Amino acid sequence: VVDAVNVPVVAAGGIADGRGLVAALALGAVGAQVGTRFLTARESGAHPAYRKQLMDADETDTVVTHVFTGRPARGLRNRLVEEYLRDGLEPLGWPLHGVAAGDIHAASRAAEQDEYSPLFAGQGLRMLKEGQGAAGIVAELVDEAGGVLDRLGGGRL
Repeated sequence: VVDAVNVPVVAAGGIADGRGLVAALALGAVGAQVGTRFLTARESGAHPAYRKQLMDADETDTVVTHVFTGRPARGLRNRLVEEYLRDGLEPLGWPLHGVAAGDIHAASRAAEQDEYSPLFAGQGLRMLKEGQGAAGIVAELVDEAGGVLDRLGGGRL
């Protein structure tokens, strides 16, 4: 992408540690968007049942689906995803699907069970840590990236 466009590129997808950050920068990105890693941060709005599922899952528990929003997104398999896959249903396009399913998602979250909630999650689930704050996650990512660069003889970020 970096070679094909004349705008800054921010890498996203699968970046959950310093190694991923360095890889993104080495490929020409000017920055990286880290998603799933922050879902278990103390400051995250993710509710306890969602956090537990994230901590218990690995990359084999995820699937790319249109079910959550009407656009493709990676998330944890749950009853909502499985029923759509089993029945061959096509969700409404974005943004209609998310709006139409909003009451179902809200009721599932209110019941503190996520069988019908969108459970966004990337493939870096094995790198999640419980109880870290967002600042600690950022510091850890930068420190890990610096260690990678040191090993490669390239200095610090």
